Amino acid sequence: MEVILANPCGFCYGVQRAVRIAEEAADHLPAATLGPLIHNPQVTEELGKKGVLCKERLEEFSPGETIIFRSHGVSPSIYEEAVKKNLQILDATCPNVKMNQKKASQAVSEGYFVVIIGENAHPETKSVLAFCGNNGMILECKDDIGKVPPNGKYCVISQTTLELAKFEEMLGVLRQSRPGTYRVEKSICLATSERQKAAAELAERVDAFVVLGGRNSANTRHLTELVRAICPRCYQVETAKELSPEMFQGCSKVGITAGASTPDRIIKEAVMAMENMENKKMEGDFAAILAFIPASSSTVRSVR
Repeated sequence: MEVILANPCGFCYGVQRAVRIAEEAADHLPAATLGPLIHNPQVTEELGKKGVLCKERLEEFSPGETIIFRSHGVSPSIYEEAVKKNLQILDATCPNVKMNQKKASQAVSEGYFVVIIGENAHPETKSVLAFCGNNGMILECKDDIGKVPPNGKYCVISQTTLELAKFEEMLGVLRQSRPGTYRVEKSICLATSERQKAAAELAERVDAFVVLGGRNSANTRHLTELVRAICPRCYQVETAKELSPEMFQGCSKVGITAGASTPDRIIKEAVMAMENMENKKMEGDFAAILAFIPASSSTVRSVR
C-alpha cells in the first residue's frame, strides 16, 4: 500500500507562532492559556506537561500571572480586564485573525454593518464579532440571511479557515437578498487555501484518505468535507491509534493530510503506522504496528 502525504499539510504559520509563544512562556511560570491555545488536544496536553496550563475563565488567573491569548483571538473586553487584573499578557492571536479584527473595527467606524461568514460557535468568529459592537453578525447558513438588517453598507469578512467556495456562495446569496454597497474581505488565509487545494488534488488519485486533526478544529473539519466529496472513503482521526487495517482493505493508494493545528509528530506517526500495515500483512495486534516505527520509508512520498 502506497501512502501519499499531501504537501503542504499540518501546522500553519499562525499555529507555529502561537505554540512557540506558549512554549517560551514555560520559562516564565506561572503561565496559562485562556482556553485551548489551538484546536488540538495533544498540544494542550503537551503544554500542560511543561507547566503551561489551560484555564477557561479569566477569574482563574492571579495578579502577576502570565496569560496567553489563544490563536483564535479574544474580545477587547478581555484585553481590558487582563490589564486591570495586572496580568502579564502574551498575545498569540493569529496575525490573520488580528487583521480581521482590525478590519471589522475600522468598517464599523466608517458606517458599515459587518457580516462575518463562518461558524457561529467558533472562537475566531466570536472574537472578530466582539470588535463590531452592535454593528455586526455571524452568517453561518442561508437561513440566517433574513437576520441581516437592511443597512445599505456591508463589510463582509470571511472566517480565515472557511472554504472559498462556501464563502462565495454565501456572499452571492447575501448580495441578492441585501443590495447595497459592499466591502468584501476574502480573508481566507493562504495556508488554508494551499492545504485545501493540495488535499483536493490528491483525493482524486487515491482509494482512501485520512485527515488528521482535532475533532473541534474547524479547518480540519473543512478539509474532511472537501476531501469526502471527492473521495468518499475518507476518515478523520486525531492520532494513529484510531487507525485500523480494516479501513484500508483493498486499497493500493492512500492519501493523508492534516489540519493546520496538527503537529508534525502526529502526522509522522500516522504515516509510519499505515506503511507498516503492509509489512505486517494486516495481522496481529495493531498496537504492535504502532510500536514498530522505522526510521525511514521507501513507500511514503509527499506530493503537491
